[in-house]
Amino acid sequence: MSTTGVVPAREQIEEVVTEASLAPSIHDTQPWHWFAGSGRLELFADPSLLLGAIDPDGRQLLISCGAALYYARLALRARDLVPEVTVLPDGPGYADLDMDLAGREPLATIHVSAVLPPDAGERALVTAMRDRITGRRPLRPAPVQATVVEELGQAAEAEGCWLAALDATDVDTMWLDTMDRHVAAGGTGGTGGTGMDAPGRSPTAPASPAAPAEARRPTVVALGTDADRPVDRMAAGQAVARILLTAAAHGAAARPVGHAEDIDAIRVRVRELLRSTGHVQMIILVGYPLPGGSPVEPARRRPTSEILTIVD
Repeated sequence: MSTTGVVPAREQIEEVVTEASLAPSIHDTQPWHWFAGSGRLELFADPSLLLGAIDPDGRQLLISCGAALYYARLALRARDLVPEVTVLPDGPGYADLDMDLAGREPLATIHVSAVLPPDAGERALVTAMRDRITGRRPLRPAPVQATVVEELGQAAEAEGCWLAALDATDVDTMWLDTMDRHVAAGGTGGTGGTGMDAPGRSPTAPASPAAPAEARRPTVVALGTDADRPVDRMAAGQAVARILLTAAAHGAAARPVGHAEDIDAIRVRVRELLRSTGHVQMIILVGYPLPGGSPVEPARRRPTSEILTIVD
């Protein structure tokens, strides 16, 4: 669209970027920078925050930036602004994620095309964004309702991705050990780490009937894309953010386990289970947090002045 559309006020831009910074990211690195000017808001990767040892090709960095892009879209809708987004507007320059290039070419450009109040679904996601369930509390060892999983699948599809449920009883011991770090069996257990972290609070989990022993694990889903180009990884990041917020809107918690998909044995096993030729970008645990416990301290966010440049 033309850059002569609606131009948000400076205060709105600062608010939008501040809320976008609440997005989950690989080890909470928040590897992004925003540039505002000439009626557009541009998202860049911050190459200085690439975790080369665990994310050598920048896959999770791009997923993290995609999540921030979705949060920015939602923050604009919270202000009655309709975003029009172009991902990788300068073409396929990120084919190999040249980190020098990453700091100079935008990952996405946003223009505001209209003013329109958000609908009920968008308002629910905005509320969840501002008060999202933390990724650092153990989950109750029971699956979520099928209707919730269905809505998570719709959230993935809305961002051009797919979501497939995994039967935890079919997954090998290595994967279950990874997952068990996020689950409190019999009321005890560690919180583990998610690989992608964000601030938030944990609500009281709704009551649910007892599950048979073989089903006493959170729901496990795999988020995937048909290809594995940078644009697909950006789409996966937006889908991760939308899935997390959709789960939160239903009182559940979705926990991305990004590092699991970087382990060759787990990646091969998941593909075998799914019989898929696509690319699994993220494994996600979905469940209800255990009730009670102390509130989790929100993770520190980078100051808006550090991640935003505005040119009037």
